[in-house]
Amino acid sequence: MKSCFFRRCSFGLLHASLILGPATAVEVAGVNVTFADYSGPAILSVKATDKYELRINVDPQSEQKALTLQIELPIAGPNTWPFIDVAVLDSKANAVLVRRGGIDWHKLLITVPPERSTFRVHAVEPSGDRPLLRSENERHVTDLRTGVSATISKWYDGRRAALSIRFDDSHPTHLSKAIPILNEYGFRGTFMVNPAGHPPNSLRRSAFEDHRGDWEAVAVRGDHEFANHTMNHRGAQDDESMDYEVGEAAKAIWKLFPRRSKLAALNLGGGTQWVTTKPLRYYLDRYHLFDASANSTGMDDAYGARVATFQKLLEDHIERGLWYKVHYHYIGDGLSSSEANFRAALNIAKEHQDRLWIAGMADIYKYETERRGARLEIRNKSEFQGTLKLSCTTEMELYDQPLTMDVTIPKSWATERVVITDHNAKEIDVRVLPSSDGVVLRFDVMPADAEYTIEKKLHPI
Repeated sequence: MKSCFFRRCSFGLLHASLILGPATAVEVAGVNVTFADYSGPAILSVKATDKYELRINVDPQSEQKALTLQIELPIAGPNTWPFIDVAVLDSKANAVLVRRGGIDWHKLLITVPPERSTFRVHAVEPSGDRPLLRSENERHVTDLRTGVSATISKWYDGRRAALSIRFDDSHPTHLSKAIPILNEYGFRGTFMVNPAGHPPNSLRRSAFEDHRGDWEAVAVRGDHEFANHTMNHRGAQDDESMDYEVGEAAKAIWKLFPRRSKLAALNLGGGTQWVTTKPLRYYLDRYHLFDASANSTGMDDAYGARVATFQKLLEDHIERGLWYKVHYHYIGDGLSSSEANFRAALNIAKEHQDRLWIAGMADIYKYETERRGARLEIRNKSEFQGTLKLSCTTEMELYDQPLTMDVTIPKSWATERVVITDHNAKEIDVRVLPSSDGVVLRFDVMPADAEYTIEKKLHPI
């Protein structure tokens, strides 16, 4: 297993020594701490004791009722916190129940008794092994003797940017509208499903259960990706119920895709509340998930000008070479997104398809993670032959998305005389592309440690 270290460092002297006096609302290094919906006598003070660590003291004064302490962590800028790794302890180092919204995990709500209390809010070092992150220049190499260079393409198949199209809540229109239309365009979607049979305290079957056979057929075809939207989309009130909601949904998806990687996207769902003593990372690692709650454009018509917004943001992401995420709820006239607007957005994506990798969220996340943890080395055996070495820090059990390699050969090498082979001397199929620097030989490889031989044949093949 590959591993890396969770880095922690202290604030500068100003923040490390900063203790704010009694108040009802405090901001320290971008973290806002306040009492929610409260204007009584209770006061608080906050000290930054380390980077990603605060000590909060609450003095209820004459207050007789329990208070709600609200902590909002910064998710952008120089003081950004790793909010999925944050836990809260009391003065005895016991884990505290924290309430958060499904898509607002950086906003913490803590119930405080009407007595003097101290809380430690801190980022916990992730447990288990994690892929190493390597520098960008380790993914580009050049052999000075032969002039051959190689790089791992930013996105699969050398596309300029990536686009994922997500659908929430396993609604029947995903089966009747979204999937047939996506198939018509040749696009792959990500479907956030709630795979419970009967929601708690209900005699009605879930929307997923009502159409389970159809969802199973989609899974068998494998054209689209399923993701974790929890079992019932109802939130949780303790560790046990949260583990059930997240974990059982994960297991249900694994059962639907028994021969695929277990890695999937997780979105806990808007409008839900989750109470747990554990950081979100605990559930992500336990069930092979990654957080997909942020940085996605909602495509419901109620937001207004969705098609124009989609076009503008998509073009911006293509220009910057980034991953653009959008999400839908229900497709159809009179529903959250009309079929006409849905098709209009897909038409725009189709116009840019030669520059876009349109794929499932897990496919894109895997590629991005694999690439960030990969390194290339090149060495020559002669002026006519070189060896390209790929090293990866991801495990193929979860990270199985092929990477795209681009090998640029000098103009003096005739492409019909260049062969790339794997460690078994098996010739690899390449796609030949023109380049201002020579000719690019593009091919796809699995994200695993391997060596490839690049050879200029002295005689025509």
